[in-house]
Amino acid sequence: MIEKLNDHYKRMIAFLEKPMGAEFEPLVDRLDKLGVLIAKAGEYSVECQYKIDEVVDIECQVNLELLDKYSASTFNMMIKAKAKDWTRLKTGFDKCYSSGVHQMEAIRTIISFEKAKMSIL
Repeated sequence: MIEKLNDHYKRMIAFLEKPMGAEFEPLVDRLDKLGVLIAKAGEYSVECQYKIDEVVDIECQVNLELLDKYSASTFNMMIKAKAKDWTRLKTGFDKCYSSGVHQMEAIRTIISFEKAKMSIL
């Protein structure tokens, strides 16, 4: 499961890193694709959070005896470290979501600017 989500993340990053250009039709196409990317990034982020919660729940149950040996904050850090791969992936999807939103806004600005130029001419 994590391998599949890692693959999705890598493809999202590759798309987001491609230059946008300034041509109207490719920008509109990219705008459509960004809408899908944002929806998927949100969905995958939720899935990662579920996995994080699952790992924390299991690790707390399995390692409950460690709570007597360590402070609550240390115990919490140890448990959260068990989900570090899922946490990294969730953060990545959150960043993809945010970057997608910013790119959509940039495209809308470019399109508005081009429309304004056309109305002046």
